[in-house]
Amino acid sequence: MRENLLEILSNYIPFYGDNGHEVTRKIKSDLPNIIIDIIAEPDRYLVKGSYGAGNWANVPWVAVFDLLVTDSPQTGYYPVFLFRDDMSGVYLSLNQGVTKIQEKYKRDTKQILRFKAEDYASQIEDFFGFNAEKIILKRNEKTNNRLPSLYQAGNIVSKFYSSDNLPSDEELQKDLKNILIIYQQIYINDNIPLNNSDDGQEELEFKDFENLNKFRFHKRIERNYKLSKKVKEIQGYICKACDVDLESRYGEIGKNYIEAHHLNPISTLTGEKIELDARKDFTVLCANCHRMIHRLEDPSDLQELRRIIEQHKH
Repeated sequence: MRENLLEILSNYIPFYGDNGHEVTRKIKSDLPNIIIDIIAEPDRYLVKGSYGAGNWANVPWVAVFDLLVTDSPQTGYYPVFLFRDDMSGVYLSLNQGVTKIQEKYKRDTKQILRFKAEDYASQIEDFFGFNAEKIILKRNEKTNNRLPSLYQAGNIVSKFYSSDNLPSDEELQKDLKNILIIYQQIYINDNIPLNNSDDGQEELEFKDFENLNKFRFHKRIERNYKLSKKVKEIQGYICKACDVDLESRYGEIGKNYIEAHHLNPISTLTGEKIELDARKDFTVLCANCHRMIHRLEDPSDLQELRRIIEQHKH
């Protein structure tokens, strides 16, 4: 990791705009692949690097997206290596997607990003040596792109590595793993209610904050589009509880309509490494059975739901 960071810092400005230079590969594939190997959870994390679309960016980046939170730099929040525009150093920052906020709030974007950053930082229990100080990405007077200033406003916590004093690979890997723990601290403590009215009704059944957050985390897993799609492709579209085939019952409008349900008990969800095997850790349920399984004492007990259905068949 250290070698790749150093090569980007050393070569980005001298070969700026040269799409054939190996620095582009370092950003787009080499460094992301190294990070994926360090994280060792390819089904849960997506790593992307960018030096701009079309014209080269002043501030290239390599980001780590937890697919339970976001799969895009435009929304949510995520750890990211952000390079200063003069390549004097690089930040490992827990930052925010700015595009959607910019579209919604226009001129107030920076203020909103700062407010959200403070709110997220307040949910962190252990900073692991990271800090919430302002980051400085724009040091070149010729940089007139607005994105670097938005990244600065969106910073939640960060560490800075100077180009002439990069830490060892071991320290960089440790920092990467620690910022992922901070990432987990935020989304497992995220107290933003779910939007779906059915989910809101289910939330009323949770009497304490910890279990309510675990329920929200469970629903976040089920709503991950890519993972849900993979589950359905593997397990099919017949409800594993009541055996209904919605296409047979409703015709074309029921085709390929089914919901993915995560089978790990809610009590075990802590935000740390969890099983996300589409074949063994999930099942597929019709909407009614999905609502009912969440009303069980153990929402992972598919056999109990099947027993109840059999018991009440007429």
